[in-house]
Amino acid sequence: MGTIDYREPVLDVRPRNSSRKLITASRVGETNRGRVLEILHRSGPSSRAELARVLSVNRATIASILQPLIDVGVLVEKPPIAASPAGGKPARPIWFSRNGPLLGAVQVSPDFVAAALLGIDGNVRVRASAVYERDADSQTILSALVEATSTCFSAADLIGIGVAASGMVKISTGSIISMHLTPGLNGIEIGQTLEDRFGTPVLVDHHPRVQALGDLWFGLGRDIEDFASVYTGEALGFGIVHRGSIIRGRDGAGGESGHTTVQLDGALCRCGRRGCWETVATLGWLRQKSSELGLDNASEMTAATLLSQVSDGNTVAAGLMSLYARNLAVGMINNEQILASGTYIMHGDVCGGGKPMLEAIQDWMNKLAPARETNPLVLFATQPDEITLLGGGGLILSSAFATVA
Repeated sequence: MGTIDYREPVLDVRPRNSSRKLITASRVGETNRGRVLEILHRSGPSSRAELARVLSVNRATIASILQPLIDVGVLVEKPPIAASPAGGKPARPIWFSRNGPLLGAVQVSPDFVAAALLGIDGNVRVRASAVYERDADSQTILSALVEATSTCFSAADLIGIGVAASGMVKISTGSIISMHLTPGLNGIEIGQTLEDRFGTPVLVDHHPRVQALGDLWFGLGRDIEDFASVYTGEALGFGIVHRGSIIRGRDGAGGESGHTTVQLDGALCRCGRRGCWETVATLGWLRQKSSELGLDNASEMTAATLLSQVSDGNTVAAGLMSLYARNLAVGMINNEQILASGTYIMHGDVCGGGKPMLEAIQDWMNKLAPARETNPLVLFATQPDEITLLGGGGLILSSAFATVA
């Protein structure tokens, strides 16, 4: 099988004063091939004629785009399907090869690391995880990282590994700058560790951005050009997709939406500032509020357990659910005022609140949104446990084929 040149990924960080160069012919080809992969992920097996129609190109052009992907084993032509009643040559759908390139995906969280071996079609072939305490030192965390990834990747020929890392990241070095929940992650060089061990390029990015890539390539964002992927739970963060592209600051900066200020002189945040969004819309806040209100199991409260109490007719719990929904909506509306993402795909704890929580958040979004023709739409992720790892695969696909990441 041929190799794919992905050693100059689109994640390159250029100085702000550098000139923007013209796109080379080879990079145009890579981008076109990436667009084909995106369309297949969104639409399923498609004939050459269907792909040409979607891309608004002729059949000769689509053939020149597809052939390199077939030659290196990324795509295959499936058996012909029956011709239409109007006649004509039976179409042969193009789809991902079962024996195509493999992708590595890793999620590094405050108290666990998860890894998955993915087919280029997005199917999880192998999955493993390892846990550690939040006061663990860097060496313990690295050992957990090696344990989980070795289970998945040791026997695999990977085209790359995409990592979703909690905390502030520096993508040029593949390292975590700061992680308040787990100080042992501070300064940890995930990229170099994995590259040295598996001999394949590693791309590290901020967890919510990788989550957004998962939504874009494999999830609810496949047919949406502008949206925000929202992580909820013990922390808050946004991955923003604008006009089909991920927004990221220089060298991985940005995305720390949980530390935008929503209440001047508010509660002290772990980051050292006051009034951050995280102080009023995370599990820590929910549990503290549950305790103040005398709700059962306050110290372990989640959106799911809150829903259970609401379903039992607890009016105090119902009031807290509305307040939790309002506080989450406030942060998303701040983003709506600035970027007008329009659609908010929510992940993490909040999804456990089910339809009542979704409706409560949507109601508050409607009340707080800027006065325009349509209100922002809120969606709950349908596969929240998988989408970040799938996004790690999307990070590699986007880099290898020079697409939207």
